[in-house]
Amino acid sequence: MSKWQSEHGVRTSLRELRDSQDADQTLQNLLRALTLNLELRARYRVFEFEAAQDGHEETARLFRELRESAGDQIAGLMSGLRERLGQDMTSTEGIA
Repeated sequence: MSKWQSEHGVRTSLRELRDSQDADQTLQNLLRALTLNLELRARYRVFEFEAAQDGHEETARLFRELRESAGDQIAGLMSGLRERLGQDMTSTEGIA
């Protein structure tokens, strides 16, 4: 069983991975960056809505573009996280 699995199965939440004692600094950094980007993307949606409600269409467009670019960053971080966790799982395969 890999260190990313618990006795109940594979850990699935970011919080569980982040709070794990097994997480090295690189994994912690990936998880922090992902969490911050997810929170920021959600805020951009609110900021976009509020700017539009206030009649500031250009600013609303700016927040929409920032939200979309945050989506690209999140996809990149998710890819890095999958790779990092996959490396850890394959490095422990075959160990009894």
